[in-house]
Amino acid sequence: MNAASFDFTAARFKHLNWKFRLRAFLDGKETITMEQAVSHRDCDLGKWLYETGIEKYKKYNEMHELEKIHESLHSLIKKIVDLKRKDENDQAEEEFKKVEGISKNIIGLLDIIEKKSISN
Repeated sequence: MNAASFDFTAARFKHLNWKFRLRAFLDGKETITMEQAVSHRDCDLGKWLYETGIEKYKKYNEMHELEKIHESLHSLIKKIVDLKRKDENDQAEEEFKKVEGISKNIIGLLDIIEKKSISN
């Protein structure tokens, strides 16, 4: 995903897909490595953010908020994966409930940044 051709729709889709993967992981239907879970820089959205996105859209406050929230999401995912691996399933499920709100926030910020970039 480079800045010149960043596809906001694809970014939203990939982000939502992560949520589904995490749900499948909690249901025992998929595996997630710690590398996949914890790195807010190595996922597709993180790569775009740190390679070109932050620089290109730095004039938008929402971009800086997106960076912080995205990082906090990965911290939460790490916690969920840790809990699941320790067989602390109830706690993992409780933490997973927080993902929805963070996810909506990320999608909303992507929407705002996209609209602002189109109108400028």
